[in-house]
Amino acid sequence: MIKTNKISKKLLIMVSIIMLIVFGVSFLFNNFFSSDYYLYKMKNKVNAVYEEIDDLTIQQLSEVEYQVENANNVTIVTIENGGSIDEINEKIQFALFKDKIVLNKFWITEESLEKVNEGKTVRLLFNQGKLKSSLLTVLYEQEHHLVLLGTVVVHNTDVIKIVNQLYLYSILLGIIISILLVAFFSKKIITPLEKLKNVAKDISNLNFKQVEITSGDEIEELSHSINEMSDRLKSVHSELEKKNQSLNTLISSISHEVKTPLSLIQAYTIGIKDGLDDGTYTDVILEQVNYTSEMVDYLIKLSKVHELEVKKEPFELKNLLQKIIAQYNISLKNKNVHIVQNIDSIQNSIINEDSNQIEIVMNNLISNAIKYGEEHYFEIKLTNEDKDKIKFTIRNKTTRLQQEHLPYIWDAFYVVEESRNKEVSGTGLGLSIVASILAKNELQYEVMLVDSYISFNIWFDLIE
Repeated sequence: MIKTNKISKKLLIMVSIIMLIVFGVSFLFNNFFSSDYYLYKMKNKVNAVYEEIDDLTIQQLSEVEYQVENANNVTIVTIENGGSIDEINEKIQFALFKDKIVLNKFWITEESLEKVNEGKTVRLLFNQGKLKSSLLTVLYEQEHHLVLLGTVVVHNTDVIKIVNQLYLYSILLGIIISILLVAFFSKKIITPLEKLKNVAKDISNLNFKQVEITSGDEIEELSHSINEMSDRLKSVHSELEKKNQSLNTLISSISHEVKTPLSLIQAYTIGIKDGLDDGTYTDVILEQVNYTSEMVDYLIKLSKVHELEVKKEPFELKNLLQKIIAQYNISLKNKNVHIVQNIDSIQNSIINEDSNQIEIVMNNLISNAIKYGEEHYFEIKLTNEDKDKIKFTIRNKTTRLQQEHLPYIWDAFYVVEESRNKEVSGTGLGLSIVASILAKNELQYEVMLVDSYISFNIWFDLIE
C-alpha cells in the first residue's frame, strides 16, 4: 500500500496535468492539422521541383526527366500543345496511365488552358474519390508543349484516426506509468523528508536526535545542517541547564548567606533593645553589616563580569603585577606579610589581553593570599615554560583545604565547612569572579594543592 501525502499528491496531479496537456495538444494537432500540413509539404515539394525544371528546354527536360522523377517521387508528362481540349485531356491521361497513374477524375478546363497559353502556371488538385488520393499538379507551357508535373497525395484520414487512437492509448498508459513513477520517486524524496520532519519535532521537544540520510543531494546537505543544529542546540541547552542550576544554587546560597547575618543583626538588635548588651553586641552587628556589604559588592562585581566586553591590547604583565603589588604595601605591612617575588628575571612578558580584567584577577588572588595565607609570606612568580607562553603562579600555605575541596573552589559561595568563621572564610565569591573572567578571556588556569601549599597557575600567550 503506497502511503500518500501532500507532496506525492501534488507531484501526481502536476505530472498528470502536464501529460494531459501535452498529449491533448498533440492529439488535436494531429486530428485537425496533419492533413493540411501534409498537403502543404507536398505542394512545397512539387513547387521546388517545378522551380528546378522551369527553365529547362524540352530536350533538356527529357534528358533529366527520369532522374528528377525518381529523386522526388513525381511524374512529368510532356505533350504537344495542340488540338481540342478533349484531345489534350486524352493525351495527358494516356501519358499518366503509361506512368501507372490511374485516375478516376481528371479534366483540364478551357479556362486553365487559356491561362497556360498566356504563359501562366496553373496549379490544380484532382480528388480521386474512392481511391482515397488526389493528384497534385503544376501545368505550364514550354516550347509549344504542355508540361504537367504531378504527384499523388494520399488521403491519410484513416491513418490519422488510427494514430489518434494510439495516442489515446499512449495517454492512458503514460498516466498509469506516471502514477507509478511519481509514487516511486516521491517516496524516495519524501521518506528522508519525513525523517527530517520527525527529527525536527524531536528537537522542538528538546530531544536532540541525529538523522542519517545518504541521498547525495540537497536533502542530505539539509540533514547535515539539522544534525549540526541539533548538536549546537544540545550543547547550548546543556549549558543553559548548567547556568540555570548555577543560578538556582546562587540564589539559594545568597538567601542562606544573607539570612544568617540578618538573623544575627536582628537578634543582637533585640538584645540591645532589651538591655542585654555586654558591650560586644554593636561590634557583632557592625561585623555582620560589613560582611553583608562585602558580599553585595562581590555580587555586583560578579554580575558585571558577565556583562564586560573583552578588549584586548598588548601590555607588560610584569609591569601590571608590580603596580598591583605596590597598592598592597600598607595592607602587607599591617598584617606583617611580605611577598617573595620572582618576576624581574623575565625578559619578555608582553601579552595581548584585557588589562583591566587581568588586574581584577590578580587583585582577587593577591587579596586571598593575604587574607588566608598561614605564613608571613607568599610567593608570586612568572616563568617562561617555552618561548610562546608565560606562566603566572601565586602560592601560599593553607591547612584548611584538602584535595576534595579543589573541584568546588571556583564555585560561588563555596567555603570550607571547617572554616565558617567569617573572619577567615569570607564570602566565597572572589575565586568565582576569577574563574568567570579567565573563562571569558579563554585563558588556561588551574589550582593545585601540594604539601599544604595551594598554587594558582595561569598561562598567557606571549607576543613579540
